Amino acid sequence: MVASASRGQLNGKYPAQALFQSYFGGLEAFGQAYNPFLKGAARVQLEFMGLMSRRAQAYMEIPSRLTHCRRPEDLVNEQMRFWKAAGEEYAEYFSRVMEAMGTMPTPSFGVPVDDVANPRDYITFPEAQEPQDPPARGRERRRAA
Repeated sequence: MVASASRGQLNGKYPAQALFQSYFGGLEAFGQAYNPFLKGAARVQLEFMGLMSRRAQAYMEIPSRLTHCRRPEDLVNEQMRFWKAAGEEYAEYFSRVMEAMGTMPTPSFGVPVDDVANPRDYITFPEAQEPQDPPARGRERRRAA
């Protein structure tokens, strides 16, 4: 007995194939749209790792550099050299990070940044309204059960 095949299977396509193709096509479009943003974020992380590596190396060099100090002035000079190098490296790091972040486009996430056409006021409360017809005292009587 021969099993019957659907038209999609005869063409080489299965029922879920179109669903998966549209899903993965959307993922590819998402990746291409956010590629510049992700490259910028990776560049920032690379700069951070480079700074941490340089600073760790400078800390590891301290004992060997202090062995060459013979006078108190040498110790002070060595401390000043260390902190001066740290300040220069941090300044260079921040300038590189700001440059990398400046090239990063802002992802939209589908949310409008400025909705000037439809401003929304979250603080205003509705005005209190006076009751129209206060109940008369004599009309309503309470009865004990």
